[in-house]
Amino acid sequence: MLAGLVAALALTVAAPASPCKLATTAQVKAAFGGTVAAGKVDNSIPGAPTCHFKVTHSNLGVGGDAIVFITLGQSAATYKLAKKYVPGAVTVTGVATAAFYNPHTTSVELVKGNTVASAQGVFFGASAARVKADVIALAKAVAKHL
Repeated sequence: MLAGLVAALALTVAAPASPCKLATTAQVKAAFGGTVAAGKVDNSIPGAPTCHFKVTHSNLGVGGDAIVFITLGQSAATYKLAKKYVPGAVTVTGVATAAFYNPHTTSVELVKGNTVASAQGVFFGASAARVKADVIALAKAVAKHL
């Protein structure tokens, strides 16, 4: 019974009505440049919706997707574990309470209070350093909406 209560509480983490409330098209454009389509919710993983912003003519020289979401079921404690065990995790300062960049998924995982969110850039063939910089800019925008 206690395990069920803990699981139920984990799923009640304050999340926006839609993951697309985590960033605006203007914020995605500020991070990646180019032309940004309105965010579209992807519910392909039940209970874990993501928001995808299609970016064309980005400042990275290629088109791709900016993806944002709340990592439901995660907490400040699980964030710390992830940071410790994700290979190549790089601390990012100035984003929420704490954040790290994962070079393997080109994403920033950030925590503010007990809410964990993710900002990701999927731009194949782009400079790794430029993707990282743009994803960090997106993560800063996401942090403002938490």
